[in-house]
Amino acid sequence: MIVVVLPCCPPSLRGDLTKWLFEISTGVYVGQVAARVRDSLWERIVSSVGSGRAIMAFSADNDQRFDIRVHNTELGLEE
Repeated sequence: MIVVVLPCCPPSLRGDLTKWLFEISTGVYVGQVAARVRDSLWERIVSSVGSGRAIMAFSADNDQRFDIRVHNTELGLEE
């Protein structure tokens, strides 16, 4: 499962994401996709969001059972 949070993004990116994920609230997307699709979506998000922020949380095989990717946030964890 993945969760994507995009506080502000271009309409074209919103359209791309809704092909794969459900938009449960404005800028919040959830879904179940393969790792390859998830990675492709993240590349698309980073290339399209410009100076906007993006956060993706997804299932992973680790102690917490999830991982996080962030882009343009104050957390200092940019990927």
